[in-house]
Amino acid sequence: MKEEQTLDFKPRARGLVIGNIPWLARATDKARAFAEGRIGDYIYPCPADQAFLREMQLSAEEFTALVTASADDDEVIKRMKAHLAQKGK
Repeated sequence: MKEEQTLDFKPRARGLVIGNIPWLARATDKARAFAEGRIGDYIYPCPADQAFLREMQLSAEEFTALVTASADDDEVIKRMKAHLAQKGK
């Protein structure tokens, strides 16, 4: 059963923007799947994820913790905006 879930995982499209933050939707999906052990053949953090994380001034571990502590996209967006405001972005 778990193997079937792994094979079914697919992150949202690269171009989908949520909260006016490019790559956030895809990175959120990948971080959550990574934390849940169902990332499959996808790589997290891949080079594009790493560029996103550098821009956001977060490590992969910090971002994964932020995502897993959030119930949904709205909460991820709220936490990211608070983080960015703290960083002066």
